[in-house]
Amino acid sequence: MVQDRWLTTFQARNGIQLRVRHLEYDDAPYLVDLFAHMGPDSRYRRFLQSLDNPSPTRVWQEAERIAHAVRPYNDGLIAFADLPGEPNAPVGVARYMQMEPGVAEVAMSVRDDMQGQGVGTYLFRLLVEEARKNGVRKLVGTVQNNNKAMWIVFDRIPYPLTRQLTGTESEVEIDLTARKE
Repeated sequence: MVQDRWLTTFQARNGIQLRVRHLEYDDAPYLVDLFAHMGPDSRYRRFLQSLDNPSPTRVWQEAERIAHAVRPYNDGLIAFADLPGEPNAPVGVARYMQMEPGVAEVAMSVRDDMQGQGVGTYLFRLLVEEARKNGVRKLVGTVQNNNKAMWIVFDRIPYPLTRQLTGTESEVEIDLTARKE
């Protein structure tokens, strides 16, 4: 990969060095690989539905849909690491897709063996700043109420969040025009 494609590097809590860049048009294989390294619980938390054995066609179609989204209205960041036996492995992705001018839906995934290492928090912070640079004023999403890791990520960003409970899930809005007090 060309060096100037990397936005930044950072060290995960486990000491592994990660490289981050924007999602690119040809990244569907990396997204499929990331999905393959997510267990049933991670998939359920990310997609809000059971995805134990989705068809390969469905996985590829969704990966291509995400990778082919047009910037700056849609953007994503992907982190890579050299893991044992897996050089340049995709370990996490955070993305947004504009639903209307200034409002974008946000989503994030981290492979199971890299969860709890600060990958999600780092990617999400970077993504929020990219969204602001691209004119997004509000990020929205749906999060399971018991997804403690995601709530921790939200607590660590400097922007206010509103939460509306809807059963086992919450609809969240993050105001990128204000700062937490």
